[in-house]
Amino acid sequence: MRFVVRLVFGAVAGTLLLLTTTGTANAQYTSSVGLKPSSGPAGSSFTISWNFYPCKGPITFSWNGTPMWSANTTLQQPSGTVAATVPGGAQPGTYPVTGTCTNARTGGPLTASSRFTVTGTPTTTPPPPVTTTPPPPVTTRPTRPGATTTPATPTTTTPPTTTSTPPPSTTPPSTPGVPTTSSTAPKPGELVLDRPSIKPGESLSASGKGCQPSRMVTLMSGGAEVGTAYTDSTGAFTAPVEFTRIEAGPHTVVAECGVRLTGAVDQVVTRSSGGQTSTLVILVFFVLAGVTVIRFR
Repeated sequence: MRFVVRLVFGAVAGTLLLLTTTGTANAQYTSSVGLKPSSGPAGSSFTISWNFYPCKGPITFSWNGTPMWSANTTLQQPSGTVAATVPGGAQPGTYPVTGTCTNARTGGPLTASSRFTVTGTPTTTPPPPVTTTPPPPVTTRPTRPGATTTPATPTTTTPPTTTSTPPPSTTPPSTPGVPTTSSTAPKPGELVLDRPSIKPGESLSASGKGCQPSRMVTLMSGGAEVGTAYTDSTGAFTAPVEFTRIEAGPHTVVAECGVRLTGAVDQVVTRSSGGQTSTLVILVFFVLAGVTVIRFR
């Protein structure tokens, strides 16, 4: 009976000792992986810290199952760090970083992992390149032929010839505040017309300076457009002027080109209707007189 009791007691004590030894041995197996930092954009750097024991040979680290880095370890150096870089093509999301080495005692694998979060890379749109577009070529519109007033041939009659004295040519006074026209080159802020007066059908050109470079110039007179041009790199331009109506007297030409330039020109119209009207009145008078004489006969 004592032998049986001793035998049972010994078996129990041996089992407890075996369990204690196994638990202690298993408790000595350590495997862990840490990441610092644990998040960042694609292409950023981070550090892997590891602790594997007992480990034989190198530790292989993988990104989402793909081996990418390694570190050496021994039983005397079970921990350490290794530098790593997030793959450049990684999309935003969370990926496992796993370390694996061979257990020096059992020959099996020791594995531990941690997770890295790839953040979105902020999109920066570069400023558009500055392109300098040359101004379009200046197109000179053909000058429309002006309406020429041809004086009518006076009819010669027996009554005394009435001599029509043409009105004296008078130069209208210059408009206050309007620069005097000249054929010289314009100064900055000045609009110069190539002649002080024109007759219907004659060409007229305007030159200006002081506008903004590479800008369209619109020439206006009396609320109507009379010409267009483009300024060069110095802000100067030359454009033909074409009036849309024939009207005697001074005409102010205004150039709009970022600034306002003004010039003036006289439009001269030949008067030829005075003599014809006087002759017509005399003819009507004599016709009426003849009719009256015939009637009273």
